[in-house]
Amino acid sequence: MNKPFIKICGITNIKDAALATSLNVNSLGFNMYEKSARYIPKEKVQEIIGELPENTIPVMVFVDPTFDYVRSCLDISPKIIPQFHGKETQEFCSSFEREYIKAVRVSKKEDLELGSQNYSNAWMILFDSYINNQFGGTGKVFDWNFFKGQNIDKDYLVAGGLNADNVLKAITSTLCKGIDVSSGVESSPGIKDLEKMEKLIKIINESYV
Repeated sequence: MNKPFIKICGITNIKDAALATSLNVNSLGFNMYEKSARYIPKEKVQEIIGELPENTIPVMVFVDPTFDYVRSCLDISPKIIPQFHGKETQEFCSSFEREYIKAVRVSKKEDLELGSQNYSNAWMILFDSYINNQFGGTGKVFDWNFFKGQNIDKDYLVAGGLNADNVLKAITSTLCKGIDVSSGVESSPGIKDLEKMEKLIKIINESYV
C-alpha cells in the first residue's frame, strides 16, 4: 500500500518546521490569513523555506486574498504551492500558473462531488470540516461516512480533527491520498508538539510500509 501524503499545517517557526521535516513529512503548511491564530508573515516563511529539505513541499494557505497579495507571497519561491480556503473561483486559483490545492469545507455529502467538479484543475482537493467563520485548524471531525459510494475523480486530502487516535480510521474510511493535520499535533495554536507528531507519523509508517 502506498504511504499516505502527510502535510503538517500551521507552522509558525523554524523549530517546528525542523521537527516536522526530521520526521520526513511530505509538506508543511503556512497560514497567510492574518485573522488566523496560526498566521505567519511572509518574511518569516521565506526564512523557513530556505532551511527546508529539497523534497519538502511548502504550501501557503490563503482565505479570499487579493491577487497581488498571493503573487507577492508566491514570489518568495517557485517551490511554493498555494492552498485556497475561501470562496475563490477556479479561475482565480489557477491564475497564478502553479499547481494549487483547494480546500472544500464539508457539511453534507454533496459537497464532496461538487468540490472536486468545481475545481477540476486543482492539484489536490482538501476536504475539511465546516465550522462557520473558521478556515482550517477547527479540531473538529466531519462525517467520513459521506465518502461511501462516492467516486471522486481527483486526488484529495482529508483534514479536520485528525490526531494519532483517529488518523488510520480517517484514511481507511475516506480512501484519501493523504492527510492534513494542524491542531492534532499542537500543544497550543501555532506551537507543535514533537511527541504528538512522532506518535501520529509512527502509526502511519507502521501501517503503510
